[in-house]
Amino acid sequence: MVVICGIILVIVLLFFYLLNTARKKTPPPSTTGKKDYTPVYVSIADKPDSIMRGMDKFVAEVQKTESAGDKWRWIPLIIFFIGVGLTAIDGLLFALGYVSFIFTIGAICLWLASFIMARSLRKSDSKDFSPRYFGTKEILHTLRDDLKPGATFLGHLDLTGAMLQTKVARETKDTRDRTTQHFSDTWLSLKAKLYDGNVLRISATQKTKNRKSYWKRSSISGKMKMKPEKFKGSEQELKVRIVVNPEAYEVRPSANFKPGQNIGKYTIAEVNTDGGIINILAKSPFEDIGQEHILGFLKSAYSLLQRKAA
Repeated sequence: MVVICGIILVIVLLFFYLLNTARKKTPPPSTTGKKDYTPVYVSIADKPDSIMRGMDKFVAEVQKTESAGDKWRWIPLIIFFIGVGLTAIDGLLFALGYVSFIFTIGAICLWLASFIMARSLRKSDSKDFSPRYFGTKEILHTLRDDLKPGATFLGHLDLTGAMLQTKVARETKDTRDRTTQHFSDTWLSLKAKLYDGNVLRISATQKTKNRKSYWKRSSISGKMKMKPEKFKGSEQELKVRIVVNPEAYEVRPSANFKPGQNIGKYTIAEVNTDGGIINILAKSPFEDIGQEHILGFLKSAYSLLQRKAA
């Protein structure tokens, strides 16, 4: 009787587990409370239309692979119920006075196979693409009409993760010898020669701080305990560099574009116009900065330029 109850319990648990894994889930948030996205790195070194077509093709291929996997998602449940049918045969034989576990052993093997298959299908689920992926495509689409005829974009889109160990810029320690890692993730870098003769450079960087885990002695029990790592916040930096075409423009200060001025979600930190080259640094505490904020900032930066009379 105990064996039968145990088998029934296993059946129920596997049923709910497989039912749960048969449905596609949204990936849980990371330890920093942010959603995980598909890691992507795009090298930008082509004409705008070619880059955007390549980005669309990549998304379509990922979605096609995902759809193909969905066709197999219910197979583990089918295998599971076949195993239930095999245990029912042993149950019927037991009711007729025969003690047999042959079919039950076969059912356990099928359940194990369905468990492994369900796990594999669940791991194959792709994550969503970051809004920055589609936002960058929108930036390229907007700027393409401003490019010099025949010119290409140069740069990269790095969405592989803001807190990779390869992106640790430096480490600091506080008075309690706790280590904080400072990450620097330049997720967007773009260079373009424009129709008006100016050369535009853009770089968007996410600066993140994360305190590493450490050992601490409890003041109550006196035992050493491991304290988990702690996310210490992040900020966005936008650097804009415009090499001005002296034949078309002259640089003039603007009262509406100076350090401390808020432009959308950005705050201007530095403005330098020496040598006919405009260098701007802006910062933002916001995580969700979309392409409209970057494009709006670029438009405001052009207020420092005055076109020369023909």
